[in-house]
Amino acid sequence: MAEFCLDYKNFQKQIDKFDTDSKNIKDISYSVEKDGVRLQSIDRYIDCIDEFNSLVVEFGKMLDKDANSMKAIKANWLKLDQDMADITLKELVFGKDN
Repeated sequence: MAEFCLDYKNFQKQIDKFDTDSKNIKDISYSVEKDGVRLQSIDRYIDCIDEFNSLVVEFGKMLDKDANSMKAIKANWLKLDQDMADITLKELVFGKDN
């Protein structure tokens, strides 16, 4: 079983970086001006650029999913902390048996 440790102080910075990187990646788009030139090598080059642009879009979607997963982890983490704090406070106020 794998274990990992989250750095509380830097986790939100990591989430923000994923969000920013995702936006920046999705803004990448390459093109080529062929100006009426009809060569097989240029056509292949254009096909490669189109495929690369499609991959950039998919990569941006993956970054969005990663950022959303990180946000869900943080939300669950904060909820667990709150649940633990509530239980501890209840025990302190009402005693361990209540």
